[in-house]
Order: sequence, then structure tokens, then C-alpha cells
Amino acid sequence: MLFRSLMILFVVEALFCGYFLFQRAARPEPVLPETRLMDPLFVEDIEPLVAQVKKQNAPYDWMRLGEALLGQGYYSHAELCFGQVAELVPESRLAESRIAYCLERTGRTDLSTNKYRELLATTDQSREGDRERMQIRYEIGRNYLREEQTEAAEAIFRENLGFLPARYQLAKLLIRSDRVEEALPLIQESIQRVPRSLKFRELELQAHRKTDNTEAFQQCALKLERAQHTVPLHPGSNFIEPFRLQYGIDRRVEEFNKRLAGGSLDELAGELEQLLALLGERPSTHHPIFLMRLVEVDRQRKRPERMRETIQQLNNMSINNAEILLYRAQALGLLGDWNQARVLAQRAALTSKDPELHQSVSEILEQAGLSAEGKTERALALRLKAMQAYRANQLNDAEELIEKSIELNPEDAHAWYDRGMIRLALERAQEASADFESCLERNPRHGRARAQLERNGVK
Repeated sequence: MLFRSLMILFVVEALFCGYFLFQRAARPEPVLPETRLMDPLFVEDIEPLVAQVKKQNAPYDWMRLGEALLGQGYYSHAELCFGQVAELVPESRLAESRIAYCLERTGRTDLSTNKYRELLATTDQSREGDRERMQIRYEIGRNYLREEQTEAAEAIFRENLGFLPARYQLAKLLIRSDRVEEALPLIQESIQRVPRSLKFRELELQAHRKTDNTEAFQQCALKLERAQHTVPLHPGSNFIEPFRLQYGIDRRVEEFNKRLAGGSLDELAGELEQLLALLGERPSTHHPIFLMRLVEVDRQRKRPERMRETIQQLNNMSINNAEILLYRAQALGLLGDWNQARVLAQRAALTSKDPELHQSVSEILEQAGLSAEGKTERALALRLKAMQAYRANQLNDAEELIEKSIELNPEDAHAWYDRGMIRLALERAQEASADFESCLERNPRHGRARAQLERNGVK
């Protein structure tokens, strides 16, 4: 009897173990890119996700792995993960929308559109559903544009005029097909909603360029100078960015950036060196960025020899811009060679419109005993800052800065012209005209100042 009971128990356990092993064997294995093609730091970060998927075969884990792959641009592999989520949870709209996006990214736009249309047909009537419908219609329209089906794209963008990116794409299509009179009201309505929209102001300028309305074209060009807000034309891909920042080298960069404010200079230098060591010899856009930050940290630590070593690494990568020239000048200054520092600083100033760089150049020139040249560079730095404020539509700040620049260097014709433009934007045309005249007194060949005076009725 005991033997029989033991045999039954043994058979039950064998059946259970067999079933368990069968279940484990039947679970799909995640398909990953070749390891040699991936960032080793990314491989290290997703190992726990892969292990969890193999262990649990749970929808949440497949979704996390798919989003990690998506963030690094492995769309085909991400699609397989989202497909597994859809198998496990057929009602998952998120998985289906992710699959549609991966299909679009890998050139299968017809399949992507079909998937989006299935989602569109099943959206609910809530406010969230309205937003989803607008987004889906826009993605379908972009698929049509990729396929050069302009009529189909135009039709679906017209259905979606409540969505600013769709209005932009429609207006762009109208301009391209010489229907400027139809495009302009659409653009101007959109600008009323987003007054400082860079994209719609650019479209408005393109539209006026095709008409004979020179005055409208000039007014639009002036407003475009102060346009900054950008309508997101790829809202469907905005969700990728957080996934990219969670894994691989980008995660380390984000962690470093968060510590920038509170870390000591020695700690920051150590962390940058660790990041560079992690990159090794692999080509990466991060490599020169880390080296540039290391130069700046060593400048603040007053380590000129270290600065020169890092600058040489950048030069070996064929990077030798104005900022690097300035760092070389600052390293020479720390070593006491202000004359050679001055030469390099002035070379850097010739190729940059960065106000901070010109401020640093002015300090080097003063250290080299060239106070007049230093004063001119300070004036230029203030003028460039003024125009940054002007383009940001901070007109009162811009006027204050340009006046300081003129006080330092009243012979700079460009400063008088810039003050005229700022005052024109402040709707003080008479004062602006006086500034344009002052510009021409200093530089009679300043064509833009003369054009502004003619436009304002002054000959």
C-alpha cells in the first residue's frame, strides 16, 4: 500500500514537473539585436529586463523591454516585444499603438496606417478619446505624406484642424501647391493661437514670398526674428525620449547632469573621467561633449596642463572650434603667457557670436594690457546679449543692454542699427529712424539701415 502511494506521488510530481518544464519551454524568448551592435552599457542595463521576461512572461515586463529597445532605435525588436504584449493582453491599445509606430519607423507605412485605423475605429467618446483621435489622424496623415499620397494626406489633415501640427502640415501642402490665398487665413488663425510660433511664422513668410505684397513680407520677416515657440511636429515620437534616458550611456549622462549643481569640481572631474572610461574607444557623440566639460571643469580647477591634454584629444578628433580656441587661450593665461593667449582669444572672437565667449575674450585682452580692445569686446558681448533678448521678445531688457553697449562703444554702427530694430519692435518708429541715421553716419554703406529708413518714409 505504501509502495503504491509512493508511486502515485511520484507520477503526480513527474507530471507536474513535466508540465512546468513544458510551460517554461513554450515561453517565447525575446529576440535581441546582436550584442556586438549594442552599446555594452545598454546590454548591461537590459539584462535584468530580459531575465524577468524569461522568468515571468508577463505583459508588463515585455512592455518594459520593448520600450527600452524602442528608446535605442531597435524598432523591429521592440515591435516583437509589443506583439507579445498584444498576445497576452489583446485589449491593450498601448501595445497596438506601439506596434503601429514601429511599423511606421521601419517603412511599413501601409501596415502602420491599417493598425492606426483599427485603433481610430475603437476610440471612446471621452476627452481623452478626442485627443487620441487627433493624434492617430495626424500619424495616418504623415504616413500618407511618406507615401506621397498628398490628396489623402490633405483630406485627413482637414479632418483634424483642431490639432496644430495637422494645421501646419495642411498649410504647408497648400503653399506647395500654390494655393497661398487658402493657406494664409489658416496660418494667421494658427498664429493667433500661438503668436510666437517659429514654424507658423516661417510658413507665413513662405506664403508672402509667393505674393506681390512686399510690405506684408517685410513685416512678417521682422516678426519671424522674434519667433521662438515651436509647434511639435513629431508628437507621436515624443514618448521615446524618456525611454532613451533610462538606459545605457544616456542614463549615466542624466545622472551626471543631476549632480552638476551640487558636486565639487574634483568629484565632477572624477565622474567625467569615469564616463570617458566607460565609452572606451567606441565612437560616440557623447565623447567630445564629455571632453569639453572636462576642459571647463579643469579651467575652474586652474589645471592648465590638464586642459591642454584634453584639448589635444579634441584636436585629434578634428574638433577645433571657437570654444576650444578660447580654452587654449585660457590655459595659456593660467600659465602666464597672456600675449599668446590674446592672439588665440582674438582668433576665437572672429568665429563666434556667443556673448559669453566675447566676455571671456575681453577679460583676456585686459589681462594682456589691451584695455581698449577689451572694452570693445565687452560692448560686443552686450550687443549680442541684447539681440538674444530681442529674439526672445524681451524688448525692454534688450533696449537696456544695447544702450550699455553703445555707451562702451558709440562708434559701432551695428549697435545703433540693433537699437533701431529694438525700438521699431517697441513701436517707437521715430526714435528707431534716428538710430538708423546714426548707424549710417558711422557706416554709410549699411544697406539694412538705409532700407529701414526708406521703409519708414525717410530718404
